[in-house]
Amino acid sequence: MTDAYVDIQVNPFEDAIVREPRDVTFSVSGLNDAPLDRVLAKFTALDRGELPRNSPVKADRAQLVVSPDRGYGKSHLLGRLFASLGRKATKVYLRPFQDPYKAWQSILLLTVQELDRPDDGTADAPTQLSSLAIGTLAHIVADFAQNGAPEINAAVPALRQLASGTLPAAEMPARLAWLGALFASNGPINRLVGLLRSRHIDLHGHEKAWLKILVACAFDEPDGERRRAALKWLRAEPLEQDEVEQLRLEQSDNDGRGDASPQEINTLSFRRLQGLCQLASYYRPFVFCFDQTECYASDPLLIKALGNCIEQLYAELRNHLTVVTANQRNWVDDIKPHLEPAHRDRFSQEIALEGINKAGARELIEARLKSGGVPARSIARFFADNWFDELFSTLVELGVRALLMRAEDRFRALARPNAAPPALQTLDDLFQIELNNIRSQKALQAYNQDCLMWFAKDVGQAMACVKVGRTSGRRYFSFEWRWPDRSVYFAFEGGDHWRRWKAIADEAIALADAQAGRRTLSYVFRTPDLARVPRASWAVAKATMDRASGRGFHIVELTADQVCELHAARELYSNALQGNIAFGGAETLAWLQTRFAAMLSDIVSAGLPIRVRRVDAGGPAPKERAKAEQTSAASDGLDGEQLRRVLDLVREQRVVDISVVLDRLGRVDLRDPLLRSVEAHPNLKAHPGPKTIFLQWRITA
Repeated sequence: MTDAYVDIQVNPFEDAIVREPRDVTFSVSGLNDAPLDRVLAKFTALDRGELPRNSPVKADRAQLVVSPDRGYGKSHLLGRLFASLGRKATKVYLRPFQDPYKAWQSILLLTVQELDRPDDGTADAPTQLSSLAIGTLAHIVADFAQNGAPEINAAVPALRQLASGTLPAAEMPARLAWLGALFASNGPINRLVGLLRSRHIDLHGHEKAWLKILVACAFDEPDGERRRAALKWLRAEPLEQDEVEQLRLEQSDNDGRGDASPQEINTLSFRRLQGLCQLASYYRPFVFCFDQTECYASDPLLIKALGNCIEQLYAELRNHLTVVTANQRNWVDDIKPHLEPAHRDRFSQEIALEGINKAGARELIEARLKSGGVPARSIARFFADNWFDELFSTLVELGVRALLMRAEDRFRALARPNAAPPALQTLDDLFQIELNNIRSQKALQAYNQDCLMWFAKDVGQAMACVKVGRTSGRRYFSFEWRWPDRSVYFAFEGGDHWRRWKAIADEAIALADAQAGRRTLSYVFRTPDLARVPRASWAVAKATMDRASGRGFHIVELTADQVCELHAARELYSNALQGNIAFGGAETLAWLQTRFAAMLSDIVSAGLPIRVRRVDAGGPAPKERAKAEQTSAASDGLDGEQLRRVLDLVREQRVVDISVVLDRLGRVDLRDPLLRSVEAHPNLKAHPGPKTIFLQWRITA
């Protein structure tokens, strides 16, 4: 009876960690329904009644979801929450921030990145941001029609349907075109501003600007210049003059100053979040989910900043629900004692997760076996020999991950009954799994300043005699590696405004001048999804950047592979802190420090392949070149014929090593486009492993 198991290449129980809430597709009947229902009940208070709301809804306390131990399903519960809410909420998953002085900037950046993801998880769905923009604008125009615009009053029912997502698909293109044409000039926007105030929406005097930003997000092409400029404005970044003109903004609306201080950047980032939540009166409430909170435990400043964020979310943001997850021990011993007493009161009573019982365990195991391709007639064998009964002979329930680990061993024994026990997974194996997972999901490769800060802070501690810490009194270079004879400084900037980069270069020069007799290097890391700097038009800034480069200033243009490795490293360390792997945090960090020793050495010696980018005299104009580079870096996917060959192969074999698929395509350099196509196709799923990535055929309803 073992033949069915022998033929299956991927152990269906290997993947015992939820890395992305949106990946959750199955849940056991009744398991953790009570905790989920408690959170959903709080959301119901935000979602009650018809849209749009007469005034913004005050937030409740943050819902604190606590796991009694590792592996009880904190992230899985967030996945179920996301699935249960569907299109009722705008969902934002927040990994830990690293800079206590710019926490809101990190939260805003992650929020905008989450908004720019597909609304329902399928690649061809509109993004959450475009849905929010269209829904908000449609409701505002419908309000306008009902308040004295009889010429468009007949369109009100269709506009309300468009806003709620219930408009028939056949009517959608024409109605969107009509709505977009309505905003082709500033006239309608000027007349609509007063309607925002009638619903008690306060956008701090930038009502017109917000409507223009929504118009760009709703109707511009996904890679259009206006939409890119609108995203920059939403991220609280300063805009170039041509971007201000494209968006038809007033100069006063360009409030992200190029030479802003960290406090000013943080404050403006919070105001942007306030605006988004205020506008949710017209659309869906936001749900902000703070996960992996164990990563705050080692730094009291980060814990204090987290408490401040929860306080401000409660007191000053509307139309949202906040959810925070934690392991019981970390919450009680490491986090809660360092919170201000007033901030502790902004958390709900603990919502405890449950273990899985025997009936639920059987359901989960059967579901995993079926999804892995085990025939129904062979599933009974899995529960034979009293294996399952003995598992629960002395237990009423156990953690889900503990169950999956036992089931993984059982599957292996059935598939290879005479094989020696497998070697324990090494940290290198676990790192490669995380690396392949990051490669499989484009959204996880986006610029993330917190990942870069974590690398500089935690991994950088490995070097001999170094003192690693935050700087004092610096606007941009917020982190330093310091030795008696030299210093290395780091700034973290994802924007591309000339004044910001001139200010960064000026500070790099000042740092070098202040270190008489000591060698000074200064770095800014950039990722492939960011626009290249400097632009050709940056005459003044470019001259300053050139002078700074002669004083040790470097822009590090990370490759896509380096970005994936850094993200994988941070995820591996987070798993260790959460108890998701069989290695502790200190042991994992020491391994990572060795793994990245060469990169650390290159940074210290300026040996990386880095340079301040020079702008060629010839070639495409800067914007066209930047757009082409970003499009190329995005690796959009395979062409139609290539995808057909992949589908035929995976459909036939059910589970295939990615190397076999690339051999069939005849080009190993198609790995990333292949993974983008797998990510977008409902019948394909990538399974990252330590040696390779397997592609599986999935049968969808």
